[in-house]
Amino acid sequence: GGEDIISGGGDGIVWWAQAISIYVLCFPALDVISAFPLNAITLGNNMMGSFYGSKIHEVEHDRWIRMRFRLLASIPPIILGILERQLGTITDYAGTTGFLIGFTFPALLYLQSRFLAKKKHFSVSTHYSSYASST
Repeated sequence: GGEDIISGGGDGIVWWAQAISIYVLCFPALDVISAFPLNAITLGNNMMGSFYGSKIHEVEHDRWIRMRFRLLASIPPIILGILERQLGTITDYAGTTGFLIGFTFPALLYLQSRFLAKKKHFSVSTHYSSYASST
């Protein structure tokens, strides 16, 4: 009788523990769902800026161009998420991508900025230059 009400139906787990369990289970999915549109919009805008360069101000108000780049940023992850169902594989890809972004692109940006500074006859030595930042 009364014990079933307290335990949530007789399965031995109290109702508030089941609620916490469901929350812990669902939170990662809800977090991804809420962050995905923001990330897709930001990536689409950055792709559009990279594609058009200095002419971005001429096309940034064109709704159809903006929508194409945002779709280009958002559709591939959805398709790959449908095709790959194993969470471990998805996190492996995400971790590898994060590693590449975190360690490869800053170095490439550094090398590109040194190249452009030399090309424009600017000093490549700054207040922050040291033996660790020389190439």
